[in-house]
Amino acid sequence: MFDFIGSAVCHQMVERSFILEGKQLPVCARCTGIYSGIFFSMAFFWIFGRLKGNKPYSKWGMIIGALAFLPISIDGFFSYLGFWESSQFLRVVTGAMAGASFTGFLLLGANFNVVGENSQPIFQSIREQLFILGLTLLWGILLWLNIGNYLLASCVITLGIFCFWADLFYLILKNLAGKRRLPFWLFSFLGSLIIIFIIGVLRQ
Repeated sequence: MFDFIGSAVCHQMVERSFILEGKQLPVCARCTGIYSGIFFSMAFFWIFGRLKGNKPYSKWGMIIGALAFLPISIDGFFSYLGFWESSQFLRVVTGAMAGASFTGFLLLGANFNVVGENSQPIFQSIREQLFILGLTLLWGILLWLNIGNYLLASCVITLGIFCFWADLFYLILKNLAGKRRLPFWLFSFLGSLIIIFIIGVLRQ
């Protein structure tokens, strides 16, 4: 199953993927960081009831969130141009930072009410935001050090992939629905299952 999910989202390259317990993880190192960050942030928002968060970030929260995307942009751009060869460490670290920040911005874009009150925070403090970033970075570094369990790591990645597509569906549905109240997350996760299945089948 993990290989099927991976084939739907990432061209696997052995030299760019982590090997745990003698098995190759389903996606590359950078995608491992990205999807892990998305999973950890989504788990946090679900556990603490922040999936309907609509309150804009504080100034420093916005800066931290935006800066988290800078390393992956720099590393990806300049390694593509041949200025340097990105390493597994850089790939997973930059991916982890971007993934951990992605979901918060997406939820804000989906839930923000331009004409009403926005009082439900996504993060209640900078400390929470830094916790998600730090947790994902620690996870990525452990994988880079070849410390971890293949099944657990693959489950985190797979759930992160589902969360990624569900987040995108959620954003689209919320903006299309207007004031109508629908089971947005149910539709979003069903949509993510369908799109991953279709892409996976087409790439087989």
